[in-house]
Amino acid sequence: MLYSDGVLVLEPTRIRDALGVIDLTDLPDVQPRHPARATNSTPLIERLWRIALSDVERNIVELPDGAYFDSGASFSHIVFTRDIAYSGVLGLNRLFPDIMLLSLRHTRKLRLELGYLLSRGHELQGFGIDYEVEDIPYPEFLKKYGTNCYTRRTDDVVWLWAGEDLLRYSGTGEQWRWLYEMGKHCFEKFYEPFYDPQDGLFKGQATFIDINFPDRKATGYPQDWSVADCIRVKPTSTNCLYYRGTQAMAQAAAEAGLREEADGWRRRAKELKNAIRSELRNEDGTFAYFKLPDGSLEPRREALGTALSVLFGVVEGEEAARALKDYPVTDAGVPILHPFYPHDGCYHNNSSWPFADAFFLMALEKADAVDRTGQICALVARTCRPDGRFHELVDFRDKSIRGSTSQLWTAAAFLGTCMRAGLV
Repeated sequence: MLYSDGVLVLEPTRIRDALGVIDLTDLPDVQPRHPARATNSTPLIERLWRIALSDVERNIVELPDGAYFDSGASFSHIVFTRDIAYSGVLGLNRLFPDIMLLSLRHTRKLRLELGYLLSRGHELQGFGIDYEVEDIPYPEFLKKYGTNCYTRRTDDVVWLWAGEDLLRYSGTGEQWRWLYEMGKHCFEKFYEPFYDPQDGLFKGQATFIDINFPDRKATGYPQDWSVADCIRVKPTSTNCLYYRGTQAMAQAAAEAGLREEADGWRRRAKELKNAIRSELRNEDGTFAYFKLPDGSLEPRREALGTALSVLFGVVEGEEAARALKDYPVTDAGVPILHPFYPHDGCYHNNSSWPFADAFFLMALEKADAVDRTGQICALVARTCRPDGRFHELVDFRDKSIRGSTSQLWTAAAFLGTCMRAGLV
């Protein structure tokens, strides 16, 4: 596995990038419990494979009745459904299927227990939802319940994609039935209130991009927006996840022998696909970050939503090429937003995220049939500094590595890319 673009270079025993060199001897020589090894690879890739497996294992949280995946070293056993789901699709569904299933079940248990109990400042007015506010700030809510309230989790539908992907490889009849019944309940209770029949789209946050807080602003939305403003939009990314979720429901219904229900979900999927195509595309064929409440499109694009539109087949062929056209791909990764918002600060603004890089480059592969596994490995591997662990994000202002270490979906992106490249 080699790669070179002049600045970013992946060699048999080192990575060279704008920040310097990571040599094989700089990396810890760990021995994860999982037996899989990258035997058909270079010494550097083989070492990084073991580091990635070790990072994943560091995120296994044991429970009295099972286990689940944490998201990274700095998140302290907080359940993030999207981190678990994306990591599963990227590779953990193949490598850790039992823990992935337990993790998805655990997310559903927590979600159903909490319902619409919200932390202070996260009211869901205007959605027709019977919610209750606990008069505590979100950090206290997070610590008390082990996950955030639903207002900060309106991309929750992502679990259906991960669940279906997992069960396609190892699912039993009982598990498919669970997926269908749980998915049906989640649609009725959590997802339908965000559906707008006027244009056929769902409201909510852009997937994984944190909304503003009651007392401060996140970086991925306009700085004058309220908490509610951030979930009144209709993002390309989250609507693509709903599209994939309706497809998963159709598959689960079919596996459970529910033919009429499966047909109904297929119709819903087709309707949503058409709505995404007609309501969220710019005139040049690219997808907007989101649709605003006044019906206009946000004048910027977003990497993960663009990637999902191609990977899920919302657009194909020449339309897929147009959706991806002119989106920057750099030696520091794929910018999450294009262009970035003018305000300073880095997290979802002024950043790239390696797991999203992987999805975007996979979408490019699907559109033009050019292999990019070496490029993905190089972009993800360069985050293994300074401690020899996979990190959360890249600061586009100086290409530096930031965020949590032993980040679950970053490690999963590396593992999955190695498997796609046939190195394992």
